Amino acid sequence: MRFSTTAFAPEDGFDAYRNLYAGGSEVTRLGPGFGAELEVRPLGDIVVFKRRLNDVAHERSSQRVQQDDFEHFVMQAPVAGSLVTQTAEGVRVVNAGEIIFFDARRPYQTRSKTVQLLTFSVARYIVERAFYGSDELHGRILPAERSPLLGDYMGSLTRHAGTLTGAGLSDSLNVFSELLAMTLRHSETQYGFSEAMRSKLEMARRVVEDELPRPDLDPDRIAACIGMSRSRLYELFRPFGGVASYVQRRRAHRFRALLSQARDMRSMAELAFACGFASESHASRTFRDTFGMPPGQFRKRRNQDLKPSEPAGFEPMDGFNDWVASLGHRPRAGSP
Repeated sequence: MRFSTTAFAPEDGFDAYRNLYAGGSEVTRLGPGFGAELEVRPLGDIVVFKRRLNDVAHERSSQRVQQDDFEHFVMQAPVAGSLVTQTAEGVRVVNAGEIIFFDARRPYQTRSKTVQLLTFSVARYIVERAFYGSDELHGRILPAERSPLLGDYMGSLTRHAGTLTGAGLSDSLNVFSELLAMTLRHSETQYGFSEAMRSKLEMARRVVEDELPRPDLDPDRIAACIGMSRSRLYELFRPFGGVASYVQRRRAHRFRALLSQARDMRSMAELAFACGFASESHASRTFRDTFGMPPGQFRKRRNQDLKPSEPAGFEPMDGFNDWVASLGHRPRAGSP
């Protein structure tokens, strides 16, 4: 799918562009120089965007996050120019060669002025399979010097997207997943971890994912499984709010993932116990604290076909929203 504001009368270009994004974000014009060109292609469980933007902001507000059912991750990689981003942690600038991650389940905003960028909307299971610390990725910037291979491969996938099919596409996505895993593991040098400590952290995260249904999962058990003292384990998880906080956060996200599956007809209590919560009420409180709404309300919304209102005066355009929405609708065996 291709789009360019140059195909519209000057007074119609912005509304057409805003209409195009109405399924997932609010779009704001920032100045008189507004312009947008984009090319979008679905590649299996990734949707690839190549864009040129000027004087425009995109925002996933808290209200939008609560209303739609997007589950994927977004990777933004400026090729030329820079991108101003904002999350709950503050305002950041992403320069050419860097890559920033956004979790579509959390609010964020981007502001563009004369920027060329690649945007990858990636199915959640791909990121979670590649990196067990996916809960900490929202707003994280990968510096250019730590992600050159991943950035180059994103560019290569974008250039060859129109020719990839069948086994070639599957193999290409596997390479992307491996490069993503390698880059994210190496990115944790920001915490001052040695290679050995990063390996232990990966092992600990794997134990948490595998043992999450156990209500007795505690620091002693995790430490014993990875051959580390309890005090060292606490030190390892200090950047992530502590061991107990990390486990509870993973339980909340597992609970949300199960609630998202329309075919899973288990009761709320059964799903809570499947995630290791001691009670349904405990699961409900944790879910509300993490996502800002009760789990019952979330489940009800997920089972409804919610469609945002379209800008007045424009008919819905054939676009990419269905492609992006589908990234969260495919249950994967073994995914969290």
